[in-house]
Amino acid sequence: MSRVACAAFFFIPSLKTARTVFSTNFRFHLLEGSLYTSSFALLNFQVVYPAIVQHLGGSNIAVGSLPVINYLLYLLPQLVSANYVNMEPFRRPWVLAGGLAQRLQILLIAVVIALFGSGFPTLALMLFFLLFGLNQVIAGIVAPSWFDFVVKTTLPHHRGRLMGLRSSFGSGLGLLNSLVLAGLLTYFTFPWNYTLAFLLAFAFQFASWVWLRRVVEDAPSPTEPPVPLSRLIAKVMAIVRKDKVFRLFLISTGLSIVGLMPQGFFTIAALKRFELPESFIGFFTMTMLSAQVVFAGLLGWIADLKGYKISLVVCSAAMVLASFIALFAQHPVWYFVIFSFVGLIFGVELMTRLNFVAELATNKNRPLYIGIMNAWSAPFFLSSLVAGWVSDNFGYDVVFIAGGVFALLGLTLLLQVEDPRSKKPEAGLPS
Repeated sequence: MSRVACAAFFFIPSLKTARTVFSTNFRFHLLEGSLYTSSFALLNFQVVYPAIVQHLGGSNIAVGSLPVINYLLYLLPQLVSANYVNMEPFRRPWVLAGGLAQRLQILLIAVVIALFGSGFPTLALMLFFLLFGLNQVIAGIVAPSWFDFVVKTTLPHHRGRLMGLRSSFGSGLGLLNSLVLAGLLTYFTFPWNYTLAFLLAFAFQFASWVWLRRVVEDAPSPTEPPVPLSRLIAKVMAIVRKDKVFRLFLISTGLSIVGLMPQGFFTIAALKRFELPESFIGFFTMTMLSAQVVFAGLLGWIADLKGYKISLVVCSAAMVLASFIALFAQHPVWYFVIFSFVGLIFGVELMTRLNFVAELATNKNRPLYIGIMNAWSAPFFLSSLVAGWVSDNFGYDVVFIAGGVFALLGLTLLLQVEDPRSKKPEAGLPS
């Protein structure tokens, strides 16, 4: 038997075994992501959190701080944590430990609302923001390891589908949760309605962690020690200067993020303008999730075939439309259209952006690319705080105009970004 034949004899079974492992991992990632995503029907900063903050006496500025906490505290730690990802050859232990710690914050928020929501609302508001912030910080620290873990344990041409389907299936399950949420808000009084919602959300997130434990990571990654902060900054600057496509994408991303600032105010504007009952919070959530069911899987499938840029373009266009519809809406039915667009964005945009950047990078510098993008993105979410001040002084319409204009600028620049899929050949197996 020739050397080539011998190599083929031993390689083919191992290749089949590898593909079997990746297929199994795909299913576990899908189950984990679907359960985790479904929990956001019960807790999200677009619909549920603004209502909680107002219940606890928070102002428009407090509402405007929700996207800042959600994104800023999630994204800022990632550049530093990405510097430490390659210290160890395996990502799984860090992902599991951090994931459990993050989920426990949801359980603690439920306890805080139950104990202090009615009698000590100011204390409850402070503790809510503290635990919400801690939840996001832990998630941000773990994120580069988690995404690299996903990349290592799935096939390249399946990742767009995975991200789309996990969002789509999770949203389908989340629709049931939104019905439960509408029932809780209708038949239970505060604070027990939100307490039960957070307890149920924790149950789904803990179940997702149990499935995550079953994902197999059998291939070690190359290791290298973290670099000092001064060298890390120099390395980041060198990457951004050298990679023109990445640099243009970062600028487009910053503009698009500023364009997201109306998200936290759609709910409050609808409830106040049309004097809607609180049960509409559940209906708006159902609308968001229905849009995710329809669009997330579709856009993920398109991204696998045509590249991730097209999905990002659709998300940017959706935010432009949502902002300008909110500006001219004369009937509450228009807000169901708005939340359809918000659901599309929420289900697709962030994960698609991560996949886009992963294709720009090499296997070795992928965590750093992701960390750079996320750390760069973080300060732009401060625009939501500005939006809170603007809404107090000039009204919601000014916020919607500003959001629409910045989203349009981000979309215009994104259209000029070269799609890395057009330059990179598709790989067979992840390294």
